[in-house]
Amino acid sequence: MTRRIFHIANAALAIAFWLFYGLKCDGTMHGIEGDSLFLFTGQFACEMLGRDGGLSNWLGAFLTQFYYYPLLGSALMGLLLALLAEGVARFCKSDLTLPLALLPSMACAILLLDPKWTPALPVALCLCVWMAYAVSRIKVLWIKMVCAFAAALFAWFKIIDCQFYTYAVAPVKTYYIVFAATSLICAVSAVIPQKKMKWIPSIATVLIAAVFVMAAPRKVDKLQEEIADYSYMVRMRDWDGILVRAKGGRLSSPLSANAVNLALAMKGRLGEDMFNYYQNGIRSLINFEERKISSEILYLLGFVNEARHLAFEDMAGNPSRDRGVYHLTRLINFNAVDSLRLPIAQRYLNTLHKTLFYRHFEPEQLVCPQMEPSDDFFFNFGDFCQMLGFLYNQRPQNERVRDYFAASLLLEKRTSVFSSFFGESDYCPKSWKEALQITKSLNGEGTAPELQEYVDKYTACHGNAGGMGRFSRTYWYYFNFR
Repeated sequence: MTRRIFHIANAALAIAFWLFYGLKCDGTMHGIEGDSLFLFTGQFACEMLGRDGGLSNWLGAFLTQFYYYPLLGSALMGLLLALLAEGVARFCKSDLTLPLALLPSMACAILLLDPKWTPALPVALCLCVWMAYAVSRIKVLWIKMVCAFAAALFAWFKIIDCQFYTYAVAPVKTYYIVFAATSLICAVSAVIPQKKMKWIPSIATVLIAAVFVMAAPRKVDKLQEEIADYSYMVRMRDWDGILVRAKGGRLSSPLSANAVNLALAMKGRLGEDMFNYYQNGIRSLINFEERKISSEILYLLGFVNEARHLAFEDMAGNPSRDRGVYHLTRLINFNAVDSLRLPIAQRYLNTLHKTLFYRHFEPEQLVCPQMEPSDDFFFNFGDFCQMLGFLYNQRPQNERVRDYFAASLLLEKRTSVFSSFFGESDYCPKSWKEALQITKSLNGEGTAPELQEYVDKYTACHGNAGGMGRFSRTYWYYFNFR
């Protein structure tokens, strides 16, 4: 009865992890998949397996590629965690220690909710547990001793010493605590004599499973998940999805605002709708500290050289020290714009075609050479507004740059400069009209007839915090209160 309850609890935890990780952490999974690379070539396998912890790294990368479909990737990880728990349970002679077999897989599941931990962790644990179980089944003593020595050497060099964390400063202590705890559970379970118990192990198993179900949601970083969602949708050019995700207007970080403003620009609605969403200075347009989204923004505006620069820096600075599929797709798109750099794009493309889910990838055609600067100038990352002005002067037909340049002037509250550039423009969306009205008011000029009633209502509410809420989605409100 106890064994049956254990198997039910193990299957339930695997299913819970599958649904929770696949549905609630899909953005994080896409981000992990984008930063990893698995090639179906002998050279890649030999290179990976030749490193310390190579078997765990290779199998971990193999599993990570299925994060392309979050529900599929989380299902495979759920099966791996269930297999780990089953392997530990094989050492349990007594029903009393059987609930402890769930602890290693639960620890791995909770750690995997942090995107910095890689699937190499549960892979390494699972390989070691099942290898130890296989050695324990050998009956001849001298053969068992030889196999145990060989298995220990192999595990240390090719399994345990793996890349379980994507950052250079890894929590090695946590990693070895999980390994030591798993080894201790297996050792203690193997020496405690067989003893049948009816209810205590069953209750303990259910309680352990319940603790995991309650603890797992608290481990998820909602802000990081939001950013990962927006980053993935920018990568997939899902502009409508970004705007649906941002419905309500409140954004939790500048990176979220970057994605939303880019989506509005790509839909031709930046001037009309940008102040329907929370804005806070020029960082709402671009944040160069995050190279993924900022390189995409520069590329889609026409700053292809600078986008290529940031994308290559991002790839070179990848914490896992490897290229990822997202790094390759960006470099392919950014290099394919320039006919002289097509051989470079083709080299990256040849690599990408050796993957499972990107073998049919082709460069996109969202940017043409006519959108790039006609004359060279030094790109100052510290003054993005000025760079937009340089490009707009050279390529006034580039509507994305026009909208971004206007938005940058509005966000920096430089209404007089804005009026000098766009005061006579035939295209005049909502935020532009409001900005031009501010300039007229500051210069002592009259109010445009179509705005008179609206200006009167705003003036009447000015200074009344309760009444100003109805104008929170106007440039006037941003100009005066942010």
